[in-house]
Amino acid sequence: MKIMITAEATSDLPESLVTPNITIFPMGYTVKGKAYDGVETKLTPKEFYDICRTAKTKEDLPQTTMITAYQAEEYFRPILKAGYDVIHIGFTKALSGTYDQMCMAAETMRKEFPDRKITVIESYAASFVQGLLVYLVDQKLQEGASYDELVDYANEIKHHCGGYFTIDDMKHLYRTGRASKTQAFLGDALQIKPILYINKVGKLVPVSKQISHKKAMKTMLEYYDKQALPAEEQKLVGIVHADATEDALMIEKIIKEKYGVKNTMLVDVGPVIGSHVGAGMVAFVALLKEKVEPNDKSIQE
Repeated sequence: MKIMITAEATSDLPESLVTPNITIFPMGYTVKGKAYDGVETKLTPKEFYDICRTAKTKEDLPQTTMITAYQAEEYFRPILKAGYDVIHIGFTKALSGTYDQMCMAAETMRKEFPDRKITVIESYAASFVQGLLVYLVDQKLQEGASYDELVDYANEIKHHCGGYFTIDDMKHLYRTGRASKTQAFLGDALQIKPILYINKVGKLVPVSKQISHKKAMKTMLEYYDKQALPAEEQKLVGIVHADATEDALMIEKIIKEKYGVKNTMLVDVGPVIGSHVGAGMVAFVALLKEKVEPNDKSIQE
């Protein structure tokens, strides 16, 4: 049996982690009227984030669109036609309609390829939290796990793949409609840096506000101390950043030296997620004890 793991470009999975068992579905974006498909035409991270930094209005910012069911069918079809069974690790539906489009496409593909298996798993995640799940499932596949074992594993381990991040530019949140004008400009004036996390239902939720970038970095590491599983249980810790290499290297150094994590890597935030978080965002992504914070009012028990 041949198995292919698929995911959207929202997973920010580095090319170095993409094996023959993984296919990443591209997602395009538009910058000032010019379309980029993310494959043959794309901007470098620096080019992309320089545009984010200099944008003055919402119209100046990059625009993204979700993958439609038709596009998803076009992505799935050649994989199924080649004899693969598919496990799709999908972008959280709390942030996009892409997951529902993938489910619709999968239903169509099951009718077209009745002898093939296709399962769509909601990751409850975005960026490299989704990517970490893809990586872990692929590791299990390489160890010889069966299709059903991989599906069960993905549905269990996804509840531990998590991340905390801080956003550097509050004005970017205003320009994308995620903060009021007053919040954004006061936040910038007072150097308020929000810390957010991806909770157990895939929502991005603010859990802390710190005065100054330095305090935000310190607080984010305190969340690592509180929530991350022990070093020996970490398969890979990602330090995810949006053109913030210096901050990312600092976080990586501390996680390695203080917590003894051996397998770490810096991960660039791609344009799809980068369009929403802006330049300067930095995060850690790891296996967590749980994805619930006491002050997270968005979770209804």
